[in-house]
Amino acid sequence: MRQRPQVGDARGDRGFTYLELLVALSLFAGFSVVLLQTFIIGMAHAGRANDRAAATTLAIQVMEQVRASVNPYEMVGFTDLARTSLPLPDPYTGVTNPTPHTFQVAVDITLNENLRLTTATVQIYRLADPDGMPFISLTTVLDDQ
Repeated sequence: MRQRPQVGDARGDRGFTYLELLVALSLFAGFSVVLLQTFIIGMAHAGRANDRAAATTLAIQVMEQVRASVNPYEMVGFTDLARTSLPLPDPYTGVTNPTPHTFQVAVDITLNENLRLTTATVQIYRLADPDGMPFISLTTVLDDQ
């Protein structure tokens, strides 16, 4: 029967072996790498969310300007706007982007004679997107003619 080492016994005060230390450090390093990758992915998602929130705020500003100008009979000075960088020309003045993100805005106002509806579509583009697809697109029905 094996006896337990006593306090002060040479075999009980040995501590960790070199192999145990290597295994512990390897496990710690692996866990640290996984944790760091998770953190980096989370930061990337947060950056995209901030970008999307800024673009949505900008689109809402433009859409509210269009909605505020509409009367039951005609659009008051609002026309289509090709893809344009900020600041926007008349009549879309006053739209601000307080964020460091750079966007371009396009507005499409379409009258459907058959349904007697006018729709307004506001599209926000990121300069960093090479595909040319809108980053945010808002569409609303303005009034019936």
